[in-house]
Amino acid sequence: MEALQKYNQGTVVECLHKDPNVLGMKTLKYVFWAFKPCIDAFQYCRLVISVDGTYLYTKYRYKMLTVVTLDANQRVLPLAYAIVDEGTFNSWNWFLQMLSTYVIRGREDVCFISDRHPGIIRSVERMAEFQPPNAHHHFCVRHVVSNFHSRYKNVTLKDLCWQAGAHVRIRTFEKIMEEIKKYSEDTHSYLDAIDKTKWTLSHDDGRRYGILTTNISECMNSVLKGARRLPISALVRFTLTRTAKCLYKRMEDVAMAMESKKMWPDEILQKYHKQQRLALNHSVQMYDFQTQTTSVITIAPGKSRVRTFRVKLSAQECSCRQWKSDGIPCSHAMQACKYVNIDPTNFMKSYYSTSTYTG
Repeated sequence: MEALQKYNQGTVVECLHKDPNVLGMKTLKYVFWAFKPCIDAFQYCRLVISVDGTYLYTKYRYKMLTVVTLDANQRVLPLAYAIVDEGTFNSWNWFLQMLSTYVIRGREDVCFISDRHPGIIRSVERMAEFQPPNAHHHFCVRHVVSNFHSRYKNVTLKDLCWQAGAHVRIRTFEKIMEEIKKYSEDTHSYLDAIDKTKWTLSHDDGRRYGILTTNISECMNSVLKGARRLPISALVRFTLTRTAKCLYKRMEDVAMAMESKKMWPDEILQKYHKQQRLALNHSVQMYDFQTQTTSVITIAPGKSRVRTFRVKLSAQECSCRQWKSDGIPCSHAMQACKYVNIDPTNFMKSYYSTSTYTG
């Protein structure tokens, strides 16, 4: 680990050992490491991190903890790793302290997504660094659904639970919860007991940026799967190699973005153009120039149902809540912008821009 720091300036390594045995020998308890380029890159990413843990394939049953985020082009960016002797409150508490000190470094409004592991929940509850306004803890929706399904074993209920967590509109969430309640009071009470701000998009105030699950962490765990049989020193070298490849690919993407002079990375442009196409079926009913508020009428292709959405450009809000959820103007906002001759890209979040992506 000393060599890792020596030849990779700025890389962070922290170790904690167990008390020496009768022979005075120390045994590794926890080790944390984070590469400087990843720490630096996080300063240009949206404030969402995904945390997960997975067991190593060794006789000692050590556990590997990982933290990842998404860059502007929706690519997974590894932020930090740790190996601990067990997934308990003490190990999670130590790991989160390292994460706060060396990666987050005082940034506020960080969205922290994880499963509902008791050790994580207890650690977060006791750490001021992970309490509002510093950070906001949210649950992986897939894990909430999995726990719900394990308890009630009903596929229809499982699908409804996912819909409740994934939908951005509060009214739709409430309708889905009423559907769940029809099955039994117990199923409804189980979900109602979980803080809605922690597992539903409709109540998260846009802090998750539309990210529902810890799948990006599990994607990283999949990459590391073969390496989880290796000795710790070899595993650390493997993470260095994989991180270097990840950063090299990012560098290639940056070079292409700069050469093409695009304002936004390809993945974001695709989302933007999708909203543009949807906006073709919308019309503006009225516009209040003083408050920059309008009503946008939508008619789905091939359907006669008319829906009205309220857009407030000055607050960057739409009653559909999609805009606030992912930071890209929704189709209703785009139609409102067209009506008053404003470029919708003016309302795109800065962390999506090519200039931010190139860092």
